[in-house]
Amino acid sequence: MGPGLFIKRTPVLPCYFGKAGFFLEKKVIIRCTSSQRDETGRAETITLDTPGVYGEAEDYRYISYEETSLSGLEGTTTTIRLFGDKVTLSRRGTFVQETEYIPGKESESEYMTPAGPMKILTTPREIYDTVKDGSGEIRLVYDIEMKGLFKHLNEIVIEVREEQDASWKSEKN
Repeated sequence: MGPGLFIKRTPVLPCYFGKAGFFLEKKVIIRCTSSQRDETGRAETITLDTPGVYGEAEDYRYISYEETSLSGLEGTTTTIRLFGDKVTLSRRGTFVQETEYIPGKESESEYMTPAGPMKILTTPREIYDTVKDGSGEIRLVYDIEMKGLFKHLNEIVIEVREEQDASWKSEKN
């Protein structure tokens, strides 16, 4: 190689073949900003920056990350699956949740917490998804009601980008 020439090495995606078929994974950095507005209009926003994984399976894309004490869900892994017309959110660990988001379609699910189970009702208003090849943005706007406790408007914006610094750690690490 002559002077002034260089080769930029692109990380190779690990490839797997599992029960769901062929899929790819890569390390990413995830910035999750969650805003809640209650019935009185009072808003609360938190932002979490954390390492995670982006993957592509046969019929969906996904991001997965470990929750931290900042979100109040420490000990929980969150996985968001992106299908063409819907988004699913799965939590496993200290908290357990399976929720499906389809714009305009009300969905009831159970939210398992250390204090016990709660029924939640979600009605998505908007899904915006530009995530491709490990970078982009997801925006999810929905009404959420925990029966007997509260009714809020939530907006979650998840920014995904390829991990450049392998030594980067989240607040948890």
